[in-house]
Amino acid sequence: MWGRRALYALLLLCTLMGQLLDVGYLFHFLFFAVLSLPALGLAVSLPAMLGARAELSAPAGRIRRGQAAAWKLRVVSRSRLPLARWAGRLCLTDRTAGRSVRRRLAMSHAIPGAGRGWGVDTEHCGLVECRVERLRVCDCLGLFTLPVKPPEPGELLVQPLPVAPGRLDLPEGTGRPVPAPRGRSASGEDYDLRPFREGDSLRTVHWKMSAKRDELVTRELLEDRRPVPVLTFDHFGPRSRMDRTLDRLAGLSAALLERERPHEVRWAHPATGAVRRQTVSCEREWMACLRAILFDPVPDQGRSVLDQPLAVDRDTAIHHIHVTGEEARREP
Repeated sequence: MWGRRALYALLLLCTLMGQLLDVGYLFHFLFFAVLSLPALGLAVSLPAMLGARAELSAPAGRIRRGQAAAWKLRVVSRSRLPLARWAGRLCLTDRTAGRSVRRRLAMSHAIPGAGRGWGVDTEHCGLVECRVERLRVCDCLGLFTLPVKPPEPGELLVQPLPVAPGRLDLPEGTGRPVPAPRGRSASGEDYDLRPFREGDSLRTVHWKMSAKRDELVTRELLEDRRPVPVLTFDHFGPRSRMDRTLDRLAGLSAALLERERPHEVRWAHPATGAVRRQTVSCEREWMACLRAILFDPVPDQGRSVLDQPLAVDRDTAIHHIHVTGEEARREP
């Protein structure tokens, strides 16, 4: 940008000196032609510059550790005229590693639909955020620029490679489900029918069965008394070991979901020791849990989750499994 302006200033100065030293008409013509070039270039480029917008494309689909992935930035014009040049700065933040990288991006005389792409390091599991800053479009001569609203920041979740656990023995509990405490919703599939009592909510009334029996019948939600699996792991250590830990954690969580066993994932913040808790009962909640895990940086040293007591409800039994980079270890 500044180099083009310096070159234009030098050219204008040369034609001005030629006009002052030569009385012929040629330098007069060259001087006024060079003097009018910025206005002509801006007039030609301004329609495309005013209608420019930016599009940031994240890698499609699920990206597993080790798979190739790339971002793509396009700056297109709403008009039919092409953009002469655009430039900006890219900021890539790996939240899991706790580092950021900035690089400059520029593209000249791009055909419609073309853009700049750059690869993403997927060697380790992580949460990579991409943000575009200081995006500007230039006229055909590169003398004037206009700012362009940057696109919304993107996010890439590099997921682990699930390792299927070996034999997974889970206690199934005893007896049939029991009535849940009052106040819980009875909209689930596991419920029992009983006569309506004073204090029951009308939302729990089974109207079809009440019409058949000619009396109010209410649905009573049954609560599963099976022990809740609690998966714990330590959120610190070398990245390679953390990758193996997350691989085993992902495989164990997937195996529990296949058995329709909701579970909890717990870890301690490596600096403060505060215990993080995430309930996982479906694939969507597992993805939210994984994002929460990878959102905080992973230091080399930290506080273990095993240093904290497993705070559970008084009436809830748990089955504790501590996951490491070597294998999942059952805790009593």
